Amino acid sequence: MNKSMIEDISDGLESRPISLVYDDIKELEELKKLHRKYDVHCVVKLSNGLVTNEPLNGSYYDGCDCKDNCVSEDCGCKSAHGFFYNNTNRRGLNIDFLPSNSSSLTNITPSLYECNSSCTCAPSLCLNRIVQHGIQMPLQIFKTTNGRGWGVRALQKVHKGEFVCEYAGEIIKTEEAQRRWREMNVKDETIECDTAQNYILCLREHVQDRILRTNIDPTHIGNVGRYINHSCSPNLWIYLVRINSLIPVAALFANCDIDAGEELTFDYAGGQFQSESPTE
Repeated sequence: MNKSMIEDISDGLESRPISLVYDDIKELEELKKLHRKYDVHCVVKLSNGLVTNEPLNGSYYDGCDCKDNCVSEDCGCKSAHGFFYNNTNRRGLNIDFLPSNSSSLTNITPSLYECNSSCTCAPSLCLNRIVQHGIQMPLQIFKTTNGRGWGVRALQKVHKGEFVCEYAGEIIKTEEAQRRWREMNVKDETIECDTAQNYILCLREHVQDRILRTNIDPTHIGNVGRYINHSCSPNLWIYLVRINSLIPVAALFANCDIDAGEELTFDYAGGQFQSESPTE
């Protein structure tokens, strides 16, 4: 069967094209009914009903005053939060920081910090800025042949530690997450398998003596990350990255070398969603 392709479902919003291949126009129409809006970053719905990502673009954290692109260990951001990326030509997460297996993550998501808009370092040269530059490889959404619905693959080789994409959607409170989960459960019998796979992602992280929770619902508003399938042996890990805002970015990094065309996956259990109602 001849396949059709949309060159870029982000319509230029991403720094690299996100293509989508499909067999049947009907399956594409069903997908569009569910995924109504492509957004690069997480969004927050305001009390007046408007949706914005402004909270992600604030300047909550103090910045460094580096003039050397944050090479020095004296960098204020690195001193305060640590440095998680390598300094090689192939930029990415420090391999020593990658967990060796999923059990090491438990249900607490590791937190990373990047330089932000308050810093004096050059954004294009700073070694402590990766996720904020967005997707740096061509990704493609495709229909899997193993009954898992839609999936995502990279069209070039992905190296261990390399940033792949965000998991973006609507940021919601726990009460709303619980309500939507119950509603989704009721509708589950009427939703096709392909579209029923998208669930609210609940991420927990240690902040001082507390555990903070971030709920992301990509069902109707989201990016390419919403199409990435689950695996108990994933090739991606998810981390919470703080840049400008108290609201973190859920970032997916490669935990091994991934061949071009190989399906991308991450362990949903690391985000605590899909089989149970979200709880505190």
